Amino acid sequence: MNVDRVRRLLQLLTLLRSGKAFGADRLAAELQISRRTVFRDLKLLESAGVPYKFEHDEGNYKLEMSLSLPPTQLNMDEALALLLATRVMMSSAAHPMYRAVSDAALKIESGLPGSVLRHCGAWLEGLDVLPEPMSPIESVADLFADLQAALARRERIHLVYDSVYDGGEIRLFVDPARLIFATRGWYLIAWSHSHDAYRTFKVDRILSAEFTGDTFEPRTDFSCDTYFGKAWRMIPDGVVYNVRLRFDAEVATSVEEVQWHATQSTCRDRAGRLIFEAEVDGLKEIAPWILGYGEHVEVLAPKELRDVIREKAERILANAQVVEREANV
Repeated sequence: MNVDRVRRLLQLLTLLRSGKAFGADRLAAELQISRRTVFRDLKLLESAGVPYKFEHDEGNYKLEMSLSLPPTQLNMDEALALLLATRVMMSSAAHPMYRAVSDAALKIESGLPGSVLRHCGAWLEGLDVLPEPMSPIESVADLFADLQAALARRERIHLVYDSVYDGGEIRLFVDPARLIFATRGWYLIAWSHSHDAYRTFKVDRILSAEFTGDTFEPRTDFSCDTYFGKAWRMIPDGVVYNVRLRFDAEVATSVEEVQWHATQSTCRDRAGRLIFEAEVDGLKEIAPWILGYGEHVEVLAPKELRDVIREKAERILANAQVVEREANV
């Protein structure tokens, strides 16, 4: 659901709660939309379980106040925080249950006092959320719900998984430990009986999941902090490097204002350049991040990281030269 529709639905709820007579034509005029869009929005309210009635004699729509939720006892700030959190989720669709969250929010909005709803609508008019790139999640919403249930039941799962590392399908039994959102997608962390270790599985690469009905006792030694350790993002290699980078003054501010890694420290030199230091497990994930800053960054240490960056830069240059030759043929 996009931000404009969220804003419009808030306005529609406010109008229907006002007690005034609103037919389709008047709603369209008030909201500055077509009659067809009015009917679509009303249908959305209905599917979300927000009760309204159509008075055939007068041709007007009204909320069924007797069927509305009981008062939520939210103050202005609490209601605004709730609606803003909902907007973030709906704009990004990052969670497979974002539609359910959207429906729940609409129900809560329908029960808010008119003054609170108007206040929140006015504040939300000036807010927008730009979604980050991420893997589509709607296609695996049912699987995600099943994985959540298996986590709650502590139930062993037989997975068929499209493994990039193995170059094809693998089949294995796993004991689920966590579902996490990271690096633009959802992942299942589970104890793999084939590897006798924890492994990470991207949810949208799970081809099938058979829930065995067998339960397991969760291990007490697992935590996400321990599992990911000092990895730049998600993939520790088992070797921790003391990374030291120097960013020029043009990008220094944009780099230092973000907490990129738990161990990072920064300082400026006399020329205004930023010295960035961190203890990072593995170089595969940090290398693309460094390359994204192009000529604005230098790798001071370690030498292994300089070699990785040099190799990738040479490969980029070689690819560009191939394209250039092909273009001149």
